[in-house]
Amino acid sequence: MDIIATIQEALRIGRAHKSLWLFGLWVGFGTLGGGGRGGDSAQAPVAVAPPEPGIVLPLAFIGLAVIIGLVILKFVSTGALIEGVKRARRNASLTVREGFREGWAHCGVLFRIAVLYFVANLVSVVLLAGPAVLAGRLFGDGPTHFIAVALAVIVGVPWLVTLYLWRAFAERIAVFENRQAMDAIRKARLFLHGRVRLGLKLLVASFLGVLFIGVTGLAIGVPVVALLVASSALWGVIGAVALGVPTLLPVFFIVIALIGIMTSSVWTIGYLTQVES
Repeated sequence: MDIIATIQEALRIGRAHKSLWLFGLWVGFGTLGGGGRGGDSAQAPVAVAPPEPGIVLPLAFIGLAVIIGLVILKFVSTGALIEGVKRARRNASLTVREGFREGWAHCGVLFRIAVLYFVANLVSVVLLAGPAVLAGRLFGDGPTHFIAVALAVIVGVPWLVTLYLWRAFAERIAVFENRQAMDAIRKARLFLHGRVRLGLKLLVASFLGVLFIGVTGLAIGVPVVALLVASSALWGVIGAVALGVPTLLPVFFIVIALIGIMTSSVWTIGYLTQVES
């Protein structure tokens, strides 16, 4: 499998099949999400009256509904992209309506695979970090603790990467073959046997593809931002912002959508190439 050819194919699909942009947008946000919190403020605590229970409860339900809706959209979009890329490789197309139908049909199994993957990662981290933490408590920051940490990293990184590859192939098997979660995971394990090198190549291709799209987006966005900043002397800050938002927001959304399509397409192309060969 050629890494550059895979990236070029994924870019071609992203450019030629704009009906996938909506699904790529949600997958892209899921790929780039998870920012950290800022530091605590140094201000003195201010007494704030507790909110009324009649306001908190509706807001909590609304927040929960929004979170559930975003999660559903994420997995619907994942399934739609997997099916859409398969059709795109046959020079067929997937409409937005068909994408929602296909994505919804596989939403449940993709969610279950994600939950199982999360649990496996969590258990793995606990088992790997536990001996290192115990060594630190018993022996302090000495050679024993260092060796325990080094062993956890040496064993943990390849294992966690393997779990990631395992999940990526299991998702495609579940969609293409209409398998249940555990069945898809078992078949993905068999598929991955002897193909770890393929998975690592796809991991590199996904990273390089996302990097290329991000750099291209910056190359387009930075000069526009500089022009808007320079024009603020003429239009004022409010005028520059009013001009910049409708100019840059579409570019931002397109970049995120293409990132989502890239991260999904690379794995689908790699899997189908192996299956069809």
